[in-house]
Amino acid sequence: MLLLLIAYFYIRSKYATGRFDNYASMQVNYLFQERPGQYSGDYRTKSGVFVFRTERKDKELKNLVIKEVKPHHPALVVSLDQIVVVPFETRTGDSDVSVRFKLLKKRGDLTVLEGKGIRIAGVLNFENRKSKNFSTTLHIGEIYKSQERSDMLN
Repeated sequence: MLLLLIAYFYIRSKYATGRFDNYASMQVNYLFQERPGQYSGDYRTKSGVFVFRTERKDKELKNLVIKEVKPHHPALVVSLDQIVVVPFETRTGDSDVSVRFKLLKKRGDLTVLEGKGIRIAGVLNFENRKSKNFSTTLHIGEIYKSQERSDMLN
């Protein structure tokens, strides 16, 4: 019985991940605070932001709602006070949204997050179809550079 439950949840998670990949693509980058307390106001805690660059693959995808962000490292903590909405209705191309994180020193010191895993769960909302839940695991990319800053350097 336990083996059947494990198989069910494994297949369900793989299906939900595939569901996300069919409708959108997402890249995760990060940025540490430049000075203590910059994002949180707490001068004892190092923090930063994850930046999610999302592109829709399905033209009927109206928006993507992120309800849960779980980094795969015990020193990284994300506490979503509210849901994060990635809008696609009026935009063409990529949409960037950010989520704050805290780095807990007592659970390890990180200076580079590239390659670490992060799980994102939420809902895909469509114009003429029923909403679909998703869960996907991504690898954190390099330090975030805004598109505007990159364009100025070229």
